[in-house]
Parts: sequence; C-alpha cells; structure tokens
Amino acid sequence: MGGKAKGSMDRRKSQLCSTGRTRRGERGTVLFLAVIVSVLILLATVGAVSTALSLGKEATYALDQTRALAVAEGVTEAAQRFVLEQVSNFKPVPSSGSVSLGGASYPYTVSPIGSSFRQTDSDGVTRSVQHYRISSSVNTGDGYATVDRVVDLTLTPLFQYMIFYQDDLEILPGPSMTLGGRVHANADIYVGCGNRLTVDSEYFRCTGSILRKRKNDGTESTGIVDIKVSGGGDYNEMDNAHDSELGTWTTYALDTWNGTVQDGAHGVKEIAAPDIQTIKAFNPDGTKGYYHANADLVIRDGAAFDRDGKAFALPAGTIAGRNMYDAREGKTVAVTEVNVGLLNASGRFPANGLIYAYRTDASATQPNGVRLTNGSEVLKPMTLVSEDPVYVRGDFNTVSKKGVAVISDAVNLLSNAWNDTKTAAGPLPAASNTSYNLAIVTGKVSTPDGGGNYSGGFENLPRFHENWTGKTAKIRGSFINIFDSEIAKSPWRYGGNVYTAPARDWQYDAGLNDLSNLPPFTPSAVYFLRVLWDDRLPVPFAADG
Repeated sequence: MGGKAKGSMDRRKSQLCSTGRTRRGERGTVLFLAVIVSVLILLATVGAVSTALSLGKEATYALDQTRALAVAEGVTEAAQRFVLEQVSNFKPVPSSGSVSLGGASYPYTVSPIGSSFRQTDSDGVTRSVQHYRISSSVNTGDGYATVDRVVDLTLTPLFQYMIFYQDDLEILPGPSMTLGGRVHANADIYVGCGNRLTVDSEYFRCTGSILRKRKNDGTESTGIVDIKVSGGGDYNEMDNAHDSELGTWTTYALDTWNGTVQDGAHGVKEIAAPDIQTIKAFNPDGTKGYYHANADLVIRDGAAFDRDGKAFALPAGTIAGRNMYDAREGKTVAVTEVNVGLLNASGRFPANGLIYAYRTDASATQPNGVRLTNGSEVLKPMTLVSEDPVYVRGDFNTVSKKGVAVISDAVNLLSNAWNDTKTAAGPLPAASNTSYNLAIVTGKVSTPDGGGNYSGGFENLPRFHENWTGKTAKIRGSFINIFDSEIAKSPWRYGGNVYTAPARDWQYDAGLNDLSNLPPFTPSAVYFLRVLWDDRLPVPFAADG
C-alpha cells in the first residue's frame, strides 16, 4: 500500500511539473509571437509613413512641374502675341523680353531661323514667311520646364486682292465692266450688271453665298455675268437660276467654273482682315493715332510738320486751301490741296513715304477733306492716310509708276477736266478720260441688312462727281473695304447734279504681287503657323530609399 501510494504521488508531481513547464512554454510562445507581430506592425507603420512622405514629395514635385510648364507655355504665348503686335505695327521683332504673371517676371527669347522667304499659293497670293523660335524657361518651387515653339510668321499684304470686302460685297455696275483680279468677301456677294460683267479671274469667292440678286430690295439682278473657267480661257455665264440658292449648287459651281467660283458651301474660310491701325488723328486718350504718329510728313489744315511736330515751310503753292461742291454730301466743302509735283521738288518728300493729312474742321456735318493734285508723277513710293475724305484730281501716278496708296474715310476721283466750277444749281460738269495707278483702303455707306438704300456697290467705292458718260476712268490698283465711312457718310445717289457713270477700265495692278513694289506701310494680315512645340521637363522625380 505504502509503495503504491508513494508511486502515485510521484506520478502526480511529475505530471504537475510537466503541466507547469508546458504552460510556461505556451506563455513564452505567445509573448514571442506578440513581439513579432508588434515588430511587423511597427515596420509596416514605418514603411507606410516613409511611403506617404515619398508620395508627398512626388505630389509636390509633380504640382510644381505642372505649374512651371503652364507658366512657360503662358510666357511663350504672350511673347508670340507681342511679336504679332510689333510686326503689325511695322516695328522690329524683339530678340528677348519678359512677361509678368502673378506678380513675377519671366524671360523669353525670340530668334529667327534662317532668312525670310516668299511663298505663293495655288491662288497666286504671295506671302512673306519667316521661321522663328520662341523659348521660355521657368522655375517654380521645385519645378522646372522649358518650352520651345517654332513658328512661321506669315504676312499677307492687303493689296494681294483686286477686291477685298470684310462684309457683303455688291457688284452691280450699269455699264459693262471687267474685273481682272482676285475677288474675296468675308460675307455674301450680290452680283449683276446693267449690261455685261466679265470676271477675268480664277478667284471669285466668299464665305457666305453668291447671289444673282440685289441686297437692297431682294429683286433679281439684271444683265449678263460671265466668269472665267479655271485652267482655261473659256467663260461660263452665271444666270439668275444658277447661284448659291440652287439645290445642286455645290457640284454645279465646280463643274461649271472648275474652282473659280466658290462660297461657304465649298468650305471657303474667312480671310482675316488686316488690323488697320486707326486712321484717326488722335486716340481717345489724346495721343496721336498710329499713322499720324509715324508719318514723316504731317499736313494739318494749311501747315506742314515733321514727325516730332515741328513746323516747316514748303514752297509756295505746295499746300493751298480750296473750296468745291460735293453734290453727294450736298455741301460746299473746304479741302486742303496738296500739289504732289511741287512736293516732289521741295526736298521735303517724306523719307519713309508716309503722309498723314487732316483738317481740324472736318466733321460728319461738314465733311471737309484733303485733295491731291498734279500727281501724274510721284517721287517715290507713297501712302497718304487721312481720317477725312480724300479727293484725287487728274492723272495720278501714271509716269514712272510707283507703289502708291490712299487710306481714308472716303476716296473721291476727279477727272483731268475738273476745275471747281460745279455748283448746287448745276449743270453737271463734263469729265475727261483719266488714269489712276492707286491702291485704296476706304470706307463706304453700307446697304442696311434687310434692305434699304443701295450702297453704290463696288463700282462706286471710289466716288465720282462729274458727267462721265462716254468717258473712261482707268484704274490699276487694289480696292479694299473693311470699315464704314464716318465723315463722308451721305448715302449713294446717281444722276442729277451728282454724277453719271464712266466706262470702268479697272484692273488689279499685277505689280503688287511683287512685295517689293508695295506702297509703304501696306497693311498686312499677320499670323503665326505653329510648326513645332517642344515641352522639355527634367527626369521624373525618384523617391529616396
């Protein structure tokens, strides 16, 4: 008994000891596992924090990079606009400059690539093209970016067209007439003739519709309209049933004239009208208008001034005051007459060819103006600009022809026979055959949209004041209308003591296709064609560790 009891007790002790060691081992294992888990959690937390910090740096860097790139692109765009403004104002292209954005100043550079060259498209329009690289490098925070823009600066002179209208063009002459140059309107063309109109050109286009009717009353226009077929010497007629209102017009026009006649239905796009700088003597803020400020000869009333406003004397008779009766305006108007022949010999012909002439007493109620006379020969290329009506008297620029232009509120043509004897009572003085080599940019009194008084049309863009019946007004030049008259704004009238129409021998002066023959300060449509845009960024940010 005693031995069994003792053995039993020893076994229970042994089991108890074994159980205690097991429990202590289990507790140790649990503690070890807890430590391992804690370490893993700590490591995970550290990793997460490190990743978050790294991602934060990347996000900040990416944001700074985006800002730098946006600023560099903005600076380059601003530099491009400034270059356009400079060129439009006949000023040199800057080689460098800076742009202020958000209170900070950022630099840019402009550098020509190669030499300028001339480019003539399939329609015969000649442009001047120069490659430029415009660059900007910007730092913002940790970001850095460089933008290089390679562009073509393109200048299309206004006088590349025989007729260019910014809005509706009406061509409705009474006598037969031939148009010998490119015709473009950034709106509709209304066309007809009292007899026969011949379009001797392979470019007769507009962005709107070509209509064989009158804008002023909507009636069908009269006469025969013959238009040259592109690529050949044939002419096909446009009758009243076959204009833009024809259901099959798009294909009909292409089949009939092989591309000469096109309108908006053919995809003709607007040709950006050049930004004619103000022809006003003064801006609203009192500063000189663009042409006034840049003219080497300024004629104000009866006196001559240089560009700096200093008065100087011209030979007697070079500038004179005259009066004449303008029946369209219904008034006797005062004109400052400039004798071009005497100016040629004066030694004071403007060095840059630009004359600005105006009268301080001209207004819409008293449309006084400027008159050019004795101008059969002009010393050298010349442009005369005025905010007032301009009258050109007698043969003009017909001897040793130069590039000459008039930019004014209205252009009036007087024949060789004009002698200031016209009166309100009549009779209408007889004109004589007269020739003008002259490009004009002038205003008109528009036919109201929806109908009303006829504008007088292209055939009266230069205004007449005599009995021209049986006489010829010969013009070689370019006819541009991109604004309305503000001084000589009486509506068009015909017959009576106003005028009768000449035989109009008007053609485009092909010499204007040569850009070296253009009048000084010829306005141009200036625009950029983007060739290449390169955004350069540093190697992407790499996180530490």
